[in-house]
Amino acid sequence: MTIRVVPAEPEIEYSEEYYEALARSMGDERAAWARLPREEREKELRWYHDNFNTPDDLAVWPPELDGGKYNP
Repeated sequence: MTIRVVPAEPEIEYSEEYYEALARSMGDERAAWARLPREEREKELRWYHDNFNTPDDLAVWPPELDGGKYNP
């Protein structure tokens, strides 16, 4: 039996004009980050979350529960 993992949301394909508009409004660095595949963006966010104290949406436990620090 093969189990297939299906992402909750499909990857959206944006046009090059979209990324050019991002570069004009937000800067080239942010537009380049937005062009990365979803897995790469999530990998970078996970690194920041694991290496810095950043309560964000990647936390398993919400900040009001101390981020799960004292939960088994």
